[in-house]
Amino acid sequence: MAGFVLLTLPQAGKAFELKEDWAFKGGIRYENGKVSKINNGYEVNIKVLDLPSTSKIEWTVSLNGEKQNTSFLAEERTVSKTEDKGRFLHFYIPYGYRGDIVVEAKSGTEVKTWSTKVVDDVDSDTAKSGYFVLDGDQILESSWDSVNESYVTTLPTVISGKSVVAWREEGTLNLIKPGRIARQYNSSGLYVKLSPIFETASWLQSNQNWYYQKQGQLVKDAWINNQGTWYFMDDEGVMFNQTWLYRGGSWYAFKSSGAMISADWLYDNGSWYYLKDSGSMATGWIKDGGSWYYLNDSGSMATGWIKDGGSWYYLNDSGSMATGWIKDSGTWYYLKDSGSMATGWIKDSGTWYYLK
Repeated sequence: MAGFVLLTLPQAGKAFELKEDWAFKGGIRYENGKVSKINNGYEVNIKVLDLPSTSKIEWTVSLNGEKQNTSFLAEERTVSKTEDKGRFLHFYIPYGYRGDIVVEAKSGTEVKTWSTKVVDDVDSDTAKSGYFVLDGDQILESSWDSVNESYVTTLPTVISGKSVVAWREEGTLNLIKPGRIARQYNSSGLYVKLSPIFETASWLQSNQNWYYQKQGQLVKDAWINNQGTWYFMDDEGVMFNQTWLYRGGSWYAFKSSGAMISADWLYDNGSWYYLKDSGSMATGWIKDGGSWYYLNDSGSMATGWIKDGGSWYYLNDSGSMATGWIKDSGTWYYLKDSGSMATGWIKDSGTWYYLK
């Protein structure tokens, strides 16, 4: 008799159903210096009022602790706003940078160091919350859907309830990974809606439950065949696992992986059951591995004596049908090749016996 083997859970896909549209709004703030967004980068102005006036200032820029090989051109300028009047170092940094900016400036023998920081100030106020949102430094890979005229993105496998790392400035929402901009989304207002890209078919997971989607729709109250294995999704779309299903007049059983059991035995609550190639629970006689077994109307495997079609049969403790001589409760019986118990005269190995 084959054993009941537990399989691993199905692999999760990269697309998720969102219960509702979701959106994020946010802003950007700066510390210890003025940073402004321009077309191809950030414009940085750092006050250097305490440096002597010289014709040339030698200086270096470090981004997140790494000195930049690029020769940034320093420019001294006077800012017109009353509150910002004075001498400044003026330079540009690559677009999309987030983190510490350290400037070391040398005027003659005097060396000064200033620092500023570009940081995210994300307001994760959601218009509507969906199932899955990004966590940490994960990014949303996006593309423009010209048919629906919207940006779409694939959502990776994450725990429900976390927020997207994002910032918004001047009507633009940026979804970022630390150190660089991932994508830019134009927004007419405070919110921008992101719609998931759905694979043709894929597994989804929420909490401890597994779901399956096709073309963006959860499969509900139906069978699915995934890579040659059958699964059943209930009327809420939740995958059956380690349970029985009665459908279409037949019983079916499922492993912890959700896979339907077929052509195999299942031990459940003290009894053995056999699931046919179709997955339906067997009743009556079956032949497996060269031996015959009898399954009761409940599907449980029979042992001991049974009467079927007017004849008696004996099933061993393993459930296999006995043939030949057996001794039960001190009495000998003879089971024909068909398994049915013999009565009357029989001849075995040249000797006649009479069975009552």
